Amino acid sequence: MVIDPIHTIAAAVGFASMFFLWLAIILGLSLARGWTMTSMKHSSLLALHGSMALIGLTLGIVHGFAQLAPADKTVHLIDVVVPFTNAVDPFGIGVGVIALEIMTALAISMTMQKLMGFHRWRALHSLAYAAYTLATGHILISGSETGGPVITVIVLIPWLIMVGLWMTGTASKEDKEGMADKFTTRLRGKLTTVQVDPIVCARFGFCEQEAPEVFQLRGDGQLAYQTVVADNQVDAAVAAVRACPARAISIEMGTSASVGMSGLRAAMQEQAAAPAPQTNGNYPTNEFSRIRTNGRR
Repeated sequence: MVIDPIHTIAAAVGFASMFFLWLAIILGLSLARGWTMTSMKHSSLLALHGSMALIGLTLGIVHGFAQLAPADKTVHLIDVVVPFTNAVDPFGIGVGVIALEIMTALAISMTMQKLMGFHRWRALHSLAYAAYTLATGHILISGSETGGPVITVIVLIPWLIMVGLWMTGTASKEDKEGMADKFTTRLRGKLTTVQVDPIVCARFGFCEQEAPEVFQLRGDGQLAYQTVVADNQVDAAVAAVRACPARAISIEMGTSASVGMSGLRAAMQEQAAAPAPQTNGNYPTNEFSRIRTNGRR
């Protein structure tokens, strides 16, 4: 049997694409769950996540169009653009095309985060797990190199790791949201204050979309926020805590008091040794976003 060198190169590029896309998804999970926020800067992790995704997507596109090069011409241009049109392997190639198109849409959506809003953007971004699943199916169905059990297991292991981490993170997120709902009820009628860590804050503006009365992303790129939250703004403030991908916002509940609105305070980008001065309590430590009761978590 004569092995087409072009097919071999295209297959190698496809496997490399899957590796980088898997890394991007795992890094994305770390960003969403805040697993590495204490050991790695959010901006560094976000840059690494974007780089892995871009490399993986680029290699995936090269892999797809490289199928047009072999002399047997079993794949045509329409087959790598429109799903399920290939005459030889419509389903296997079709799911691969859908996976690549979803990932391309997700890459484009990165430029429209603020326009879409955090929740819509995050819901769209969750399709990355489905896209990787489809890409795994594409390899198992169409990949001539995956006929043996060893290669099949090697292909399935990253997918199983991704699913396991996603399920673990989802359960943890539901527990945290349930706890946050209980705290929201307890915050009512109390003196509720907001603090933003300027070292961690990445100025995405998702907090402003959730609670525009509390947070404002200024024209100079700095985040301004109300240090004291009115009772009717507690729900929005808690939603902003959940939405913040950098885990930079904390909410503190004090004793019962009448709530007066303070002026906007800016979370300036400064060095850790000289944090922005605050007037409502001590400046929070550089941890995950949290809701605190009387100074205790």
